[in-house]
Amino acid sequence: MLARQFCHWPVPVAEAGTVLCVGLHLEDMAAWASQCAPFTTGQERQEASRFAHMADAVRHLTGRALARRMLWALDGQNSVAPFARTPYGKPFCPQTTADFSISHSAEMVWVALCRTANVGIDVEQVHPLPDAADLTDQLHPQERHALLTLPAGELETAFFRCWTRKEAVLKACGTGLNTPLNSFCVHTGPQQNSWILSLPAATTRLPQNNAPETVPWTSHDIATTAAYQCSVAASSPHLEVLVRVF
Repeated sequence: MLARQFCHWPVPVAEAGTVLCVGLHLEDMAAWASQCAPFTTGQERQEASRFAHMADAVRHLTGRALARRMLWALDGQNSVAPFARTPYGKPFCPQTTADFSISHSAEMVWVALCRTANVGIDVEQVHPLPDAADLTDQLHPQERHALLTLPAGELETAFFRCWTRKEAVLKACGTGLNTPLNSFCVHTGPQQNSWILSLPAATTRLPQNNAPETVPWTSHDIATTAAYQCSVAASSPHLEVLVRVF
């Protein structure tokens, strides 16, 4: 999307029983900061000014502007009130019970929003990762075993797939990397849905290593270009995942 289109763009509305995932591909990145200004707070713009690189500042502002516009579309209240933060730093809007999650990488910015469940989304640009095998040490043993049995040419892609799935779960939990990555497990294979095998102990009383169908969450991989891996998770089962990319 071109920056000049953002102000007048008709934002999709999150319906009940869905997880709405909206992705923006940022063209003419240098122009985005000014176009996001009407939808961001002075504090957010001040935070963005501290980034060493322009692209980081733009992604920061665009993520918050997109989340705010999606919330406006939900309740019709065009307020640029500051977001609050959970004790672990996840932003939320005190004026609504809807939950949202922001992620960005390279030229992509994603926001997931859900009316009825906690939600987390993560996107990563796929790039060469020579130390992928070593990085599996921090994962759940089942994930590590599955990844290390793959041919070298498949390991990097599968690692990013596993990583974004785990990040999405942690963002939905609201704890981020404060929760150990080895404390829960996801599928590492290419299935698009229902890839959570077990949840962090603080999130559920279910025993670990449940069959996927017993984990009462929605989990879904979002098809983007081959350059990105994107995953979303929500703390309620059987939600419809709606994806819009602009």
